[in-house]
Amino acid sequence: MLAAACGADDSADPAGGEQPPALGIRNLSKPLPNILCSGQPTEEQFDKLERAGVTHVLHLRTKGEQGTGWEEARANRADVLFERLEIAGADGLTRENVEAFAEKLAAYKGGTVLVSCGSSNRVGAMFALKAAWLDGASKEEAMALGKRAGMTRLASKVEALLDG
Repeated sequence: MLAAACGADDSADPAGGEQPPALGIRNLSKPLPNILCSGQPTEEQFDKLERAGVTHVLHLRTKGEQGTGWEEARANRADVLFERLEIAGADGLTRENVEAFAEKLAAYKGGTVLVSCGSSNRVGAMFALKAAWLDGASKEEAMALGKRAGMTRLASKVEALLDG
């Protein structure tokens, strides 16, 4: 499940994924079916997730980062399953973390998952590494998926890891 549907469909965005719901969350994308990727949602945006069909949130920010740490309590009120997998920037792009990321994604059955971090850069990097290391995607396919999922500044680090 590496390629998102694209073509003349009105729901496709120029980056190759489907149009995500209008939630106002920074860098929100839908690179794969039932997967939304984004930057950090606000508390008000978080409250809209359930109405948008989001049943799970996988958050990649560390608890010590500014502006995060409130999501667990908010998820309980919003009836959304929330998990945190702490990925500490470029140093967190390890095989062990990618395997944990893949396990968490595989455990979500039904509904839509929002994978988020500060800007969606880590999210895209993790999707790219998972695609290449675990799903058998080519480097080009993996990088394209990573970019659809929000990878920007970590692209050169991911390329180096894939070449490595």
